[in-house]
Amino acid sequence: MTALCESETPLASKFDSTLLTSSSQVFKEIDDYTRLVDLNANPIEQLDRQTVVDLTNKTNLMLDTVDLSSYNTLRDRIEQAPLTFVEVADFVVSNNLDIGTINNDVGLYVPGASTSAPVDSYLNDLDYYLNVNLGKSISSGLCGAFANIFATLGGLFTLISTAQELIADIKNLTEKDPVKLAKSLTLTAVLKKIKDTVLEIVDKVIAQLMKQVQGVIDSVVGMAGDLKCAAQSAFNHIQQAADQIKEFFDEVNKDGLKKSLEKFMAKLVAQFERLTPENVALMMFRFCQLTEVIQSLLTAPVDGIKKLAAALTIEQAALKSAGLVETKKAVEAGALRLSTDEREKLQKEASEKINEEAPSLTEIANGASSHYECPTCPSAEEMKQVAALDENGIPGKFTFEPQVINQNDFEGKYLKGAGYKKVQKEVWFKLLRTIEQTGTEVKINSGYRSAGKNASVGGASKSKHMTGQAIDVRVSGDYDTRASFVVAASRAGFKGIGVYSTFIHLDIAGRRAWVAGEPTTPSDYPVPGSQTDDWVRLVARHDVDKLSHV
Repeated sequence: MTALCESETPLASKFDSTLLTSSSQVFKEIDDYTRLVDLNANPIEQLDRQTVVDLTNKTNLMLDTVDLSSYNTLRDRIEQAPLTFVEVADFVVSNNLDIGTINNDVGLYVPGASTSAPVDSYLNDLDYYLNVNLGKSISSGLCGAFANIFATLGGLFTLISTAQELIADIKNLTEKDPVKLAKSLTLTAVLKKIKDTVLEIVDKVIAQLMKQVQGVIDSVVGMAGDLKCAAQSAFNHIQQAADQIKEFFDEVNKDGLKKSLEKFMAKLVAQFERLTPENVALMMFRFCQLTEVIQSLLTAPVDGIKKLAAALTIEQAALKSAGLVETKKAVEAGALRLSTDEREKLQKEASEKINEEAPSLTEIANGASSHYECPTCPSAEEMKQVAALDENGIPGKFTFEPQVINQNDFEGKYLKGAGYKKVQKEVWFKLLRTIEQTGTEVKINSGYRSAGKNASVGGASKSKHMTGQAIDVRVSGDYDTRASFVVAASRAGFKGIGVYSTFIHLDIAGRRAWVAGEPTTPSDYPVPGSQTDDWVRLVARHDVDKLSHV
């Protein structure tokens, strides 16, 4: 069940993905929701009570027989439970309608007959009202959950009312009114059920959103073949947005959101001094509105990257179409007819032949020269692996040292796993290509570092680690093994390479190279003196781009 229009409440419309941080205004606005909506104001009290009751009953009877195929949201709402007096009253008050006139128009409806123009207008307006105010909550069945609670309460109230004489025999030292006592006991169970339902909604919405986020990433990865190098930019953009969403929905923030909601619910309940069927109906209506706010707040950023993915799909189709036009023109001009797939296959075979004939990594490290063809665009498989990267790294390729996983400071704010999450995706693509050449699994002992973290470990004042452009890689083995890794990293496209005794620094900033322990590069981790000259000669060749090109 889905609504025709995109539902959004006035409160939710104020939010977008730029607010998704650990200090997000979402929490404050949930806390202040009682300031934005007068929760104790009952719309029924602004109208003639009997007319509201009559109109609600007539409307529910009519909706049982009317064809609702043109009123998607209204149909979905009725499938969950009959409309309540509060909903109808709020609809009338919100739209400044004359309830007497509507009541008369609906009263003229004959079951099975065609609806009149005034009734059609009433149904259209009611459908739109539900869509705007409760659309998402209705379409996902969440308002129905509250309707079920209310139905259960109705039975409890009837039981209390008809059993007053029996209850009168109950004696309690602290509560002399047995009916009030029974209602208070009922309220405790009801409020727990309401709280559990709202918190379950948060988990349900977040779980669904995470599936949607992964679906968007998968769709972009699937376009890699058609979008070529543009796929990397698209992937980086969407993955960055996806990372922000995941960061917002981590356990710390989710717990904070839940605490804010519990605080809000306690504030709401405190405004209802008497637990009457009417008050409970109003409370259920307000909670249904709250679920709409929750969904709108949480879905806004996901809707954003879904729209971006849709735009990329259009771009993909346009590129295919343009390619076919250009191919047709070339063929008409006498060119050899080759499909895009055939052309790519020939290019790949040529690159593989060049690389197969190239000297080994060790031979190049020892002075041999050659040309090497490194892919300029990430493959779909590489993007898939990087998209799945977590605190375990990419099994079989690389893992993280504890200090990377536990570096939780991002620009002075707490972010669990910032040490690896804030490393730019291009770094991981190049590392995967380096590892593919060497077949060596490595450990990352430094990734992103905040300014404070960088200073505490003695990093350079302009360290590329602070921009997420650099990593330090622990490569075990002798000089030949580590030298081969440096050659592979140069071939893969790393620009900055620094060699230390216990790790190798790699970054994607400007081309440069250095060896720790040289007079110009003092370090606590100098390379062994016996290897210094060999390392200086090797990195000097990288510095002038002679490890991947002759």
